Amino acid sequence: MSQSIAARWIVRVHSSGTKPLTVWCQDQLLDLKPPDQIGAVSPVEYLLVSIATCFALSCRTALAQRDRTGDEFEVIVRGSKAADLPSRLGEIELEVVFAGGLERPAEAVVEHAKRLCTVTNTLAQSLQPRFLVRADAAVRQAATDS
Repeated sequence: MSQSIAARWIVRVHSSGTKPLTVWCQDQLLDLKPPDQIGAVSPVEYLLVSIATCFALSCRTALAQRDRTGDEFEVIVRGSKAADLPSRLGEIELEVVFAGGLERPAEAVVEHAKRLCTVTNTLAQSLQPRFLVRADAAVRQAATDS
């Protein structure tokens, strides 16, 4: 019997006035720019990046299981904002483009990848974030603050 390994990711973002945000992923400090963007990429674009990279990794796994590890492909993710409130994406579209010669098995690869992709599977469910609010004497300071 196969057991599933539970994984947990922790991202922490610290904001101090108008200084750039500081972000830690798994206790690793990421380099950030203005408070509303991470580098030149917006948080919504990072969501789309997460979708594209997770799905690409899932496609690689599906191809490897078919002994096609050298096949070339691209995952394109498009997001459009919903017209009504609350502010959110109203649509996310994934397009997977395979290099020539993979037409028929391409559908099977994508179907297999859909079952493997943690990010798209999470978005496909009715998962609601849980918001916790607390007051603390002091919030953690950025590791770079001295």
